[in-house]
This record gives sequence, C-alpha cells and structure tokens, in this order.
Amino acid sequence: MAAIEAWGKQKDVEEAVAIFERMCSTWKKLTSKHYSALLRVYGNNKMVAKGKNLVKCMADSGIRIGPLTWDLLVRLHVEAGEVEKAESILQKAAQQSQMKLMLTSYIVIMEQYAKRGDTHNSEKMFNRIRQAGYVGQLGQFQCLVRAYINAKALAYGIRERMKADNIFPNKGLAAQLVHLDAFRKTVVLDLLD
Repeated sequence: MAAIEAWGKQKDVEEAVAIFERMCSTWKKLTSKHYSALLRVYGNNKMVAKGKNLVKCMADSGIRIGPLTWDLLVRLHVEAGEVEKAESILQKAAQQSQMKLMLTSYIVIMEQYAKRGDTHNSEKMFNRIRQAGYVGQLGQFQCLVRAYINAKALAYGIRERMKADNIFPNKGLAAQLVHLDAFRKTVVLDLLD
C-alpha cells in the first residue's frame, strides 16, 4: 500500500496500478484499505472514471464499502470540481448504509459551497452534519460564516445559533463576525437611501 501511495505521489498512476494488480494476483482476499490506497491515487490525479470503476470492482468483489471509501469517493468528485455529484453520492451513502459517515466528507463539500458563496447549500450541509449525528463545532460555524461573507449577505441569528451550541468564537471567527456586521450597516444605509 505504501508503494502504491508513493507512486501516486510521483504522479505515476500506471506503476501504482501495476502494483495493485500484483497485489490482487498475489493475495486471495483484499480489504477495503488496499482499494483505498489506489482510490486515493486516483483522487489526487482527478481520475473520476477510474475511481468509480474501482469502487464498482470493490462492490463486485464483495468488499464492504466503509466510511473511508465513501470519503475518498466524495473527495475524488470534489477535487474534480463535481461538488453536486459528490453531495449526491454522500446523500445516497448516508441513506443506504447503516454506518456513520466521516465528518470530513460533509465538511469538504460544505467548504466548496462556502468558497462559492452558496449560503443555501452551505446551510443544507450544516444541517446534514447535524442529521448525521455530529454536534456543532467551531470549524463548521467558521465555514458557514465564510459562505455568508463570500455571498456578501447577512447571517441572521448566527451568534444565537453559536451560543445555543456552546460555541465561543476564537480570534479568527470573531474577525469574520465583525466582517459580517459590515454587511448589516450597508443594508441599513441602502434602505435609508
């Protein structure tokens, strides 16, 4: 697995695949960790089709697809710029599997929406994190506030929501909240004009 990842870091995908195929022929039963090593290589090289085929091969081999594999598949699509597809995969995985998916799977999608300034989808991912059983954390609120800043929109009640979750802003989040207050002043000035 280390050799596969090493060749992947060197951007030599063909050599990584050759080592994986050697593993397949040598060992009778591979685990999801072995497949994940190659999936990570595909993700780093934005090879979505090959990543999908690898996951299908895993399923056909009877290997249980766990949270790590779902996380890598989501990251593969996000890095390829297919955020909506990544969200769709994550939603289907959450509905079909009885296991708890990784928090980073949700955060990676939420960060992409925040970069775009897409407050609706950022809020939706924030709520899905809650539905998945994770409690509110400082990083989630920072990401949400970043979405509102990039959208140049007000985040009504964000401080109250943070207080309800026992989240106290650190220096960075406090600066972001001050930045949000500037939008409030311009909205009021626009209304008065």
